[in-house]
Amino acid sequence: MRPNRVAIVTGASSGIGRATAIELAKRDYAVVLAARRAEKLAAVAEDCRAAGAGAQILIVPTDVCDESQVQTLVDATVDRLGRVDVMVNNAGVGLNARIHETTDAQMRRIFDVNYFGVFYGCRAVAPVMIRQRSGHVFNVSSVIGKRGTPLNGAYSATKFAIVGLTDAMRVEMMPYNVRVTCVCPGLTDTEFFDKVEGGSKHGKTSFAALRALQPPSRVGRKIAATVGRNKPELIFTPGGKLLVFLSSLSPRLTDRMMALYRDDMLKGMM
Repeated sequence: MRPNRVAIVTGASSGIGRATAIELAKRDYAVVLAARRAEKLAAVAEDCRAAGAGAQILIVPTDVCDESQVQTLVDATVDRLGRVDVMVNNAGVGLNARIHETTDAQMRRIFDVNYFGVFYGCRAVAPVMIRQRSGHVFNVSSVIGKRGTPLNGAYSATKFAIVGLTDAMRVEMMPYNVRVTCVCPGLTDTEFFDKVEGGSKHGKTSFAALRALQPPSRVGRKIAATVGRNKPELIFTPGGKLLVFLSSLSPRLTDRMMALYRDDMLKGMM
């Protein structure tokens, strides 16, 4: 029996992706879990079934850098479950490095995962949702996709690109009753930071320690609750909203604030 509502979540093996998948399962979605680590996805699938009282879960190991694998992910979902109502393009990696020290390989790698993974997901699912004349696409950017921060230039660039892509797609999909939302979390308590290339060698920096990390469940709940609503953008924390506001109001003042962050980051990387 095919389900009434189907969601795909990339980067579903941990963090925001895992939390979003669980929240959608709670709301009686059939959830398709996509990430490279199949063994991690199996554990998340059990969590989703427990949360969703036996929710229908499909595991499709996927490297979002590979366009053909992303297309296979969407095709397999439609073949098995009949439709796609929600697409959460979430997979991403980080990099801490100053711009002049960032290599071509590092820049290309982070764009392959963070930007092209989102682009491939959008392009693959759009024809399905256009045929259905319904659906909701969530592209996970970041607060620092609204205001670049030092030592995160490459990462910020990918997230800025996602914001622009999402803004354009949102208007393009209006005639087909398809919603498109840009998700801009601030600091979130996930294993993402443990895997950031070039990250702090001393754990959390003193600047970051001043701010509480939000739980990924908060982001997942908000995404799930936004399905079907006309919300162009989700920014979660007062600090994130303040950063975006100050950057537009006074870029020079924001630069001075970011200089403190820069010094703290450099100290942590030494």
